[in-house]
Amino acid sequence: MKEIDFLPEWYKERKRQRQRVRRQYMVLAVAFIAMIGYNTTATHRISRAGAELARLEGKRVEAEIAFQEFNTVTSDLNRVREKAALIERIDSKINVAAVLAEMSHILGETVVLSRVEFIAEPVADDEKGPRTSDTGVRIADGKKDASRETLAGSVYFRIVLTGVAVSPADVAALVRRLDDSSYFHRIHASFWRSGKVQVSGRPVETAPNVRAGVAPAGQPDTLDATEFEVLCYLANYKETDNR
Repeated sequence: MKEIDFLPEWYKERKRQRQRVRRQYMVLAVAFIAMIGYNTTATHRISRAGAELARLEGKRVEAEIAFQEFNTVTSDLNRVREKAALIERIDSKINVAAVLAEMSHILGETVVLSRVEFIAEPVADDEKGPRTSDTGVRIADGKKDASRETLAGSVYFRIVLTGVAVSPADVAALVRRLDDSSYFHRIHASFWRSGKVQVSGRPVETAPNVRAGVAPAGQPDTLDATEFEVLCYLANYKETDNR
C-alpha cells in the first residue's frame, strides 16, 4: 500500500530552514563562547605578561645599577693596581734603618763620615753585573724630559762613604770590616790622602808641608787625618753563575 504525504512542500521547506537556523545559532553560540573564553584567557595572559614585564623591568634597572657599580669598582681597582705597580717600582725592598745600624756598628771610633750616598743602579739581565751608570732615584718634573724618569725597584745600591780617619790603617780596617759584613760586597777604597782637619771639626785645605800640631797664626789647632772615599754595593741581590 502506498503512503500518501499530505504535508505541503512549503511547510517542509520552512521546517528545514528552521533547523538550519537553529544549527547556525548553535554554531554561533559555540563560537561566541569560544571567543569569550579565548578573550578571558588572553586577558589573563596579557596581565601575567605585563606583571612579568614589570618585574623584568625592575631587574633590568637593578642590573643596570649593578653594571654601573661594577664599572666604578673596576675603574677604582685599575687605579689601585696602577698605584700598586708604581709603589712596586718605587719600593727599593731594603731596610735602610738596618743598613745604617750595621754601618754605624762597623765604623768604630776612629772614622767619621761626612757623606753617605745611596746610588741606585739597574739590575743587569746578563752576567756582566750591574751597570756603572748612576741612575739615582729621580722623578721627572716640568723642566725635564719625562722619558728620563728613573725610579727605584729591582736595583743595586752603590754606597759611597766619604769622611776622615785617624790614619790610613783605619781606612784599611774599615774596608776589611765592610768586607766581613754580610750587608756589603765589592768593597774598595777609591782614594785616600793625608790632610789636616780643624779641631772644631771644620775641614781646612790640605797642607802636607805643615807639621802636626802647628797651625798658622789666627787659625784653630789642626790634626793630621786621612781623607778617604770608599765604594761598595749593598748585598740585596745574590749573583749566580748560569753557565
